[in-house]
Amino acid sequence: MSSSVLQVTAGDMFIDGRPVATGRRIEVRDPGRIADVVATVAEGGVEHVEAAAGAAARAAADWAGTPLEERLSLLADALTVVRARIDDLAVILSRENGGTLIESTMDLSRGVDLFEDLLGRAPGVLGDRTIDDERQWLTVERRPVGVCALIVPWNSPVVLTISKLAPALIAGNTVVVKPSVLAPVVVAEVLGAIGAVLPPGVVNVVHGDAEIGQALVAHPAVRKVSFTGSVAIGRQVMATAADGMRRVSLELGGNDPAVLLDDVDLDSAVPLLARGIYTRAGQICFAVKRVYVPRSRHDEVVEAIGSVADEYRVGHGLDGNATFGPLITAAARARVEGLVERARHAGGVVRELGRPTDSVDWDGGYYLLPHLVTGLDQSAELVTVEQFGPVVPVIAYDDVDQAVAMANDSEFGLCSSVWSADAERAIGVARRIEAGGTFINSHNVSSLSFDMPFGGVKRSGIGRERTEIGLLEYVEEHAIRLAH
Repeated sequence: MSSSVLQVTAGDMFIDGRPVATGRRIEVRDPGRIADVVATVAEGGVEHVEAAAGAAARAAADWAGTPLEERLSLLADALTVVRARIDDLAVILSRENGGTLIESTMDLSRGVDLFEDLLGRAPGVLGDRTIDDERQWLTVERRPVGVCALIVPWNSPVVLTISKLAPALIAGNTVVVKPSVLAPVVVAEVLGAIGAVLPPGVVNVVHGDAEIGQALVAHPAVRKVSFTGSVAIGRQVMATAADGMRRVSLELGGNDPAVLLDDVDLDSAVPLLARGIYTRAGQICFAVKRVYVPRSRHDEVVEAIGSVADEYRVGHGLDGNATFGPLITAAARARVEGLVERARHAGGVVRELGRPTDSVDWDGGYYLLPHLVTGLDQSAELVTVEQFGPVVPVIAYDDVDQAVAMANDSEFGLCSSVWSADAERAIGVARRIEAGGTFINSHNVSSLSFDMPFGGVKRSGIGRERTEIGLLEYVEEHAIRLAH
């Protein structure tokens, strides 16, 4: 892979049905080969937010008035275009956000699959409901909210964008999307392909930094904001949205616990558990970030996880021998390295596992080997924060009540998991955990189901994505009643 610039159509913004260029460009560098500029994208300003929100507002009435069947047909046509490009776009995505080619392909294919799943659910959700009896005639109409601002992250950018985009468009809303500057290219390509099939102004894309996001959230035309990212930025989004009484959906990350019960079968559990910890270099909002094990089986579990992780190979996303790729930025790697070092100073026993692939330029990317940490207590920094890297603490417990208490002892509550040979016992423990979702005997990207609403409790966010519940996040209900 030589150093090169890949110029793509999505390098421009997309406003009111057409590409919009600027004289300012944002370089998108390959985190696994930082000398390589993958692409450049146009950097927008507040004036582009104004233009995009204005275009979305002008298109809102016509799109809302388009019959549901016609909207669904147009969106299905757009997805056909995107699906045909998955293989090519996956290569670009691996280069811009560091994921393996398998991870990037899954992000794209699952994103299209999710969109199609929501298309199928829509007719049963978005219709009017009417009561006509001796007491009254009452109808409840489900109407689109209006202009929606969608602010999306870099780590699984396609599926996380579509989790917002699909229900918004299906319900008849228009959108302005701000991709992450760390991985804007493939998201913008997908959005441009969809937007080109729809009327001008229905889909708009603006690139830029936090100032652009702030201007978008504050724009008076925006009626709803959906944001995925950190708790700190989520607070700012919520505060800004509150000034205009805008609706918000927030998915703000997690510190997911995995609780292993004393009867867990390690031969079947540990390979799946390790995937849940280290996939995408741990840079997944619902990755396993704490592991609780019975004290009697602590050493056995640690050795089993260590044995699996020691076989992992860290390398460039396009290296077929790599188990996972680099972290996204130098700052992200430095933060995780700092967490590991402070854990060691706090008395933790740190095991560095795995090795780089033979072809990787270790100094030319933001690579970090998998780490496993023992000897920490519940109050340790590594236990309480969202690591967002390939490191996990393993903590012993004495009884299930203590394990549940420690699992719930967090400001986060996104996902969680319980592992046991007895499914009914595991489900009973799962019901005691404070989280938006709990998996039984799994905890990784493949654990998610399209039938599972996704979102968190506590500081992990507000609202849910996917399923009928996710569609209803993008409608207002208008009741009309005539008393007899």
